[in-house]
Amino acid sequence: MKKYEYVNIKLQNNYVANAVLAEHRVVINEMAEKGFEYVGFIPSKQGPSGKIVEIDLIFQTER
Repeated sequence: MKKYEYVNIKLQNNYVANAVLAEHRVVINEMAEKGFEYVGFIPSKQGPSGKIVEIDLIFQTER
């Protein structure tokens, strides 16, 4: 049976320029060490202009 795990990431949002994602690689590597595989992301929060400011990273494992 597949088990899914979700990790919320907040982007470093600059209200004038782009939002920057900094910690995603660290989280993906940490979850891989725990036996999870990265499978995608879902935008979980958007700013008023439609810019994504939070995402949920999705991981799965066969446990």
